[in-house]
Amino acid sequence: MEKFLYFRKSSTLTEDHDNETGSVMYPVSALRGMVAGDTDATGTITDDDSKFSLFFTPMAAIAAGAGAAAGAVDNNPDIVVIDITTANTQKDVYKALVDKINGQPHASAMIDVFDAVNGVGIDGISGIHVITTVVND
Repeated sequence: MEKFLYFRKSSTLTEDHDNETGSVMYPVSALRGMVAGDTDATGTITDDDSKFSLFFTPMAAIAAGAGAAAGAVDNNPDIVVIDITTANTQKDVYKALVDKINGQPHASAMIDVFDAVNGVGIDGISGIHVITTVVND
């Protein structure tokens, strides 16, 4: 059974309505990788000792220009930037996330990476800095 990673940035239900502030969920198979630091929509990674970025195969297939075929795998990745509780502990949080992905085979297939409304998530994560669904022009 495929597992899914759940992210909810907003702490209020009234703002839980879009991909920027609301609930976003990706299948684990869409995870391309993680890197320490803050990443913007162009893919530029900047040094930040209290954040890390997750990259996903885009959830929407967007055509890149006139006549181009839509293909999510060919597009830029979607990015979720995570705030961590203690600076310079990215590796510990990576491990906690990977352990959740690989562990508990009979638990729910939905992993709360961070849910601001319910205050639950992976140990060491204090919030979501930004969720960027990249759209090619």
